[in-house]
Amino acid sequence: MKLLADQDELKTKLRGIAREDPQPEVHIRGDASVRYQFVGQVLVATQQIGIRKVAFITTPDHFGPGT
Repeated sequence: MKLLADQDELKTKLRGIAREDPQPEVHIRGDASVRYQFVGQVLVATQQIGIRKVAFITTPDHFGPGT
């Protein structure tokens, strides 16, 4: 995983992904401490660049055995 400096770097990476054939799916993994605004910015950028497949990666809460 690599942190991106800004929105321009994100869009540059997404443009490269959008040109691949077949176009891969972009996975977004949120973090409890990340503001939703940043997740929204990634979604908008994927749409603007033409990424067709976007999925969210989630981790289930662990409540213990039998729950």
